[in-house]
Amino acid sequence: MSVNEEKMTNGEMEELIETFTPMIKKKLQNTAYQEREDLEQELYIKLIEKVDRLIYQEGPGFWEFIVEYMTKM
Repeated sequence: MSVNEEKMTNGEMEELIETFTPMIKKKLQNTAYQEREDLEQELYIKLIEKVDRLIYQEGPGFWEFIVEYMTKM
């Protein structure tokens, strides 16, 4: 994903999900069989929510950071 793009494409999101799938499947082995499918879906939902939040979260600019830092001293 380039810096100038506003949204993550579906292909990029699928690639991210595929990257985390083996880890999720492995961790689900510690869960009761009846609960695995529901928990797996919930984990994918949380993954997408957190990626959305982290990618589109704007941090302060350099000068905004300096002013805020100096006022806290």
